Amino acid sequence: MNSYVFRQRCRPRGDFRIPQLIGFLDLVKEAFQCQVFYNSRSMQVDSTETGLRRIFEKSAKTIHPSLGAMEDLYTIPPRNRDKDTVRIEIHTGTHAGEVQIDSYTLSIGDGRKVPDFGYFENFITVLKPFEAFLAEDKNEYRLNAYDRQQAEPGFTRPAIIRGFHYLDEGMADSIGGIKYCLKAPAWRVRKFCEGVLIELVPGLFDPTNPEHLRIQEEVMTYFSLW
Repeated sequence: MNSYVFRQRCRPRGDFRIPQLIGFLDLVKEAFQCQVFYNSRSMQVDSTETGLRRIFEKSAKTIHPSLGAMEDLYTIPPRNRDKDTVRIEIHTGTHAGEVQIDSYTLSIGDGRKVPDFGYFENFITVLKPFEAFLAEDKNEYRLNAYDRQQAEPGFTRPAIIRGFHYLDEGMADSIGGIKYCLKAPAWRVRKFCEGVLIELVPGLFDPTNPEHLRIQEEVMTYFSLW
């Protein structure tokens, strides 16, 4: 069974983005049909503005204030976690000028749990990342996505193109611009939010499907990423 992760990357600006995070977490509750979140100690999390600020300020002091806060939330208490658990990895509040960025990641796991793509679009609309994508683990490994990204200092352009991949205008410019992106040989490419949304195939990208791999290679070649 394929395993999926939805990742959003935001440029650091020195604040925790709490109003946006509350909107994001409310959408996560709806998408995965959960009422509350839990921390790594299986304790229920106060996801109000006051509660999140307290959590992030404590985390930032533990690491280093300029590097922001890092906190993992779970839809099921970790001590009881199972195949239905979704982990929300939050790195927020990074100061401008730091090498690291803010990122908000949903580790979904089993492809059967992936919600309607409309939720991903809503997540993007709320957090307004410079890049967001639904990644499949085996495909990330096959294309060596991590090392490719490390070769792009400052996240100046995408490492690869995933099955569902959003780029803001600046990132789109790094591979030819929005107009050029709209002509990519993918199943669907359209203007969205502050940039462009690329969908290689209808629905989930399957790394065991030769046709999906062919389309991905063709699109990445089009953007000189292959």
